[in-house]
Amino acid sequence: MTQAKITGSFFDIQQVNIFDAAYWTDECRFWKEDNWRALIRDMHGIGIDTIICGSVCLWGRPFFPGYEKTVGRPIKMGCEDPLGVCVDEAEKLGMKVFYGFGFRGRCSQVRDYADMKPPWIEEWFTWNRAVCEAIVDRFGDRPSFGGLYVSYEIDFLDYQVDLYEKLMKQYLRPAVGKVKFLASPGSLGDLDDINKLPGYMERTTIDILAPQDYAGRRTNIEEAMKLVRANAEGLRMAGPKLRDIGVTLWSNCELFDFEPSPDGRAYCIPGPIERIKQQIELQAPLVEKLICYQYQGIMNKRSDQVNIGHPASDQLYHQYRRYYDSLP
Repeated sequence: MTQAKITGSFFDIQQVNIFDAAYWTDECRFWKEDNWRALIRDMHGIGIDTIICGSVCLWGRPFFPGYEKTVGRPIKMGCEDPLGVCVDEAEKLGMKVFYGFGFRGRCSQVRDYADMKPPWIEEWFTWNRAVCEAIVDRFGDRPSFGGLYVSYEIDFLDYQVDLYEKLMKQYLRPAVGKVKFLASPGSLGDLDDINKLPGYMERTTIDILAPQDYAGRRTNIEEAMKLVRANAEGLRMAGPKLRDIGVTLWSNCELFDFEPSPDGRAYCIPGPIERIKQQIELQAPLVEKLICYQYQGIMNKRSDQVNIGHPASDQLYHQYRRYYDSLP
């Protein structure tokens, strides 16, 4: 249903998971306005027309000023308003922006520390509502505004669906109305019963579903593609019923491999282009859009202004660039 290319990407002002982002998030904290603008231009230059900020806050503090009483004191960065700068540059280029909120835990806390099982604290709902209200107030009437992204990656366990439903119906929809909401859950290949997915989506009122294809979870290409094929089969099976209820289907292509860290965790590094091309070609016919995790740090072109990423990120950029340029 879509061209065999990536047209959307996540990016982060600061990554909540400092292990995943070890090759880029430290440098980005000190970036100036010109660095952020260069990153957005580079993304646009390789065919990306939609960017998704993984989270507009970190540990309960925003990356944008002006809402200290409702959201919190902004995190001090090398750039005074990095989110605003990225939005401004994206808008100049005709791009769309989605804004992430709602990590697990009390306020923007990563999943290692909270699985979000009930009972749920009231502050999680009210603070995330305040974040969404602030984003819509500041950016909602701009041409680049695409919608809001729920950073909490639902796996459609029963209590998670209950949580999403409560968050959306009791807090967010009354506050921001018909704003588009994007979610990027775990692979559809992991669902026990794919036939339940349309019902879950009706309960949560999510507009755009972009499941992760899990290609980055295996180093061996064939093992990785087995996971991608499972997600693709879920997209194929659920797609017609999801579209019938108004849900837009995207797929989230994982561009990374994992490099083990000494403490037993892992860093995200560029995956092989041979696998990435297979991911794209398999899933493109099944969805309206292919997005990825992610250009920044994993597939970015290195330059004086965009001085981030694993040493192989520049190589992956040029490999993908050749593939992109070969498309009709």
